Amino acid sequence: MYAVEKKFEIEMKLKREMTNIQELKAAANRSSSLASDVCNVLGACEQRLQQLETAVLPLYGDTARLQQIHHNMESTVTALDHVINYYMVSRELADLIQAGPHTGTTESLNIYLEALDKLAEAQNYFNKNNPQSVELENINQLYNTGVIKLEGAFEELLSRNTRPLSPTTLMDMIALEEDSSVDSVSVSGNSATNTAVESMRSAAAWLSAAGRAPSAPLLAVRAPAALNSLIAFKDYLRSRSMGASPLMKSKNMLHRTDSTQRRTSKIQKVLEKRAINIMMKASQTLEQSTGLAIGPRRSINDSYSDECIDAMDEREAEAAGSLCAALVRVARREQRAALGLVPLPRLPALLTSILKDCFNLLATEVERVCTRSRKAASRCSAAAASCWSLAARLQRLQPDMTRAVHPAPPAPYTAILNSCLHHCVRSLEEWVEGVRCDGAAGAVDGTVHQLAAAALTYCHALAAHVHVIGPALAAEASYVRASHGLVVNDRNALMLSLYMRKVLAQLNLSLRTKSEQYGSEALKAIFLLNNTLYVLQGLGRGGLLDALAVAEPRAEAGYRDIVQDYKQAYLNSWNKLLSHLVLDEPLPAKLRDKDRQMLKDKLSSFNREWEEATRAQRGYSVPDPELREALKRDNKQILLPPYTALWEKLAGISFTRHPDKYLKYTPLQIAAQLDGYFDEAA
Repeated sequence: MYAVEKKFEIEMKLKREMTNIQELKAAANRSSSLASDVCNVLGACEQRLQQLETAVLPLYGDTARLQQIHHNMESTVTALDHVINYYMVSRELADLIQAGPHTGTTESLNIYLEALDKLAEAQNYFNKNNPQSVELENINQLYNTGVIKLEGAFEELLSRNTRPLSPTTLMDMIALEEDSSVDSVSVSGNSATNTAVESMRSAAAWLSAAGRAPSAPLLAVRAPAALNSLIAFKDYLRSRSMGASPLMKSKNMLHRTDSTQRRTSKIQKVLEKRAINIMMKASQTLEQSTGLAIGPRRSINDSYSDECIDAMDEREAEAAGSLCAALVRVARREQRAALGLVPLPRLPALLTSILKDCFNLLATEVERVCTRSRKAASRCSAAAASCWSLAARLQRLQPDMTRAVHPAPPAPYTAILNSCLHHCVRSLEEWVEGVRCDGAAGAVDGTVHQLAAAALTYCHALAAHVHVIGPALAAEASYVRASHGLVVNDRNALMLSLYMRKVLAQLNLSLRTKSEQYGSEALKAIFLLNNTLYVLQGLGRGGLLDALAVAEPRAEAGYRDIVQDYKQAYLNSWNKLLSHLVLDEPLPAKLRDKDRQMLKDKLSSFNREWEEATRAQRGYSVPDPELREALKRDNKQILLPPYTALWEKLAGISFTRHPDKYLKYTPLQIAAQLDGYFDEAA
């Protein structure tokens, strides 16, 4: 049963497969028929396309030729239009060029610049293609006219918007210590000025591109403005300095035009002279009668004049430093002004030319200050240090000046600074030479000499500029040799210390020379003692003693030893007087005529010399109170014991019928008189 079913199933599958095969054969026959029909249609299409291509290809060639002809015609028309514009440009732009540029707005100026560009383009065309054309001559003439008018408009605009800086503006800029300078050509910053600046920059850019950079008008306009700014500033500083000087005030009053004021000034001048003469006569009378000197050691007129000169020197040095600071601001202003108006390669030469006269003015002022400072050094005035304050300010401003003149080289400023430093170094030696050659005599009372006071003041002033003095002296061969073997951390301090040592050594030598004018050994010692102690105390103030110790470690000890030596020299001046208090041999029990005469001679000599010494030493001056009291104590210790011993011994001996004539002073009276020494003059 199973086999029958299996067979039936297989037969049914076979029947279905046979049916499928018949259907596939029928489909294959239909596909073959359709393919044959399609091939026939495609063959017909291909044949027709070949026929169409054969007909169209000649038409394509004709069309391409026609398109090329059309393109050539269009290019020819365009070229003709371009050439015709070159021939027409002079007639089209003649009125615009002849009218000149309008610098009121940048738009109107740009229209003018575009017209010049068109003329320049036409020039290039004719020069290249038809240099013999008559039209080229017209274009050249119109172009040159336009450029000249543009240059004139630029120069006019530059002149109209360039003004010297006022002295007060420069003072404010210096006080602020920052670049508060204004825009390139004007102090104000309004919109009209900004428009003018933009117009100038546009015109300058076009002229520079055309090979006609406006360096000449910039130099002709900006250089005088910069110089006038500095001249006005210098005059302003000078007027302030004049007004601050008492001497100048009196001179200005004497030069007033009003007759009443002139008479008043003359009367005042006469009264001042009379007062000065009365004061001088009173001083001379007192000095002759008592040996005392009041007032300054020089005449009042000389002292007043020297003080005015010193003050003027310092003010002029300060004014020269301010002038340099003003030049920095002016240079920065000119740098900014020129930066947008000329090509960068031309900027260094232009800045150098614009600022040439300004640097010459500064060089003249610095030279004048240095010359005055060297004259002050020759007369040993503390104002000689003013050149160092100027050099210090020049050095501080050097980086600012270098930036202000960039990209121009700062060679002119460097030369000014080097010249100032050269004068400063020379003034140091001239000061020492002035100390050596100083001919001012010491005061009659042996007080501190003006040279010692001036030396201390000068050293104090120099100490404030050690950072400038040190490098300057380090370049001097003599100071290099003097510093050999000295190892210090601060070489600048060492250089200043070496110079101070030189000044003080010469001062001590000069004081010793001046002390020889005194006939009295006591007054000579007092003079040297006063001055040496004054110098020692002055060095102790302001740190000068520490500065001197860098090169001379035993400076303080050495000065104290010298003070003790001079003190001992003063005390030794009593030796002659003390010799009258010493008996050559003991007195016998019964005095002989020879013994009585010997005692009378000794006491008479003592009284005479004591009175002379008292009269003289009451006129001596010892300004320092401690030294004054110390000398009084030492005098008592030296004189009172031997005098008391002799006075007590002779008081009980009848060696004369007039003992009061020889024993004129008791020990108490001697002590009281010693207490009165130095007081009146001190």
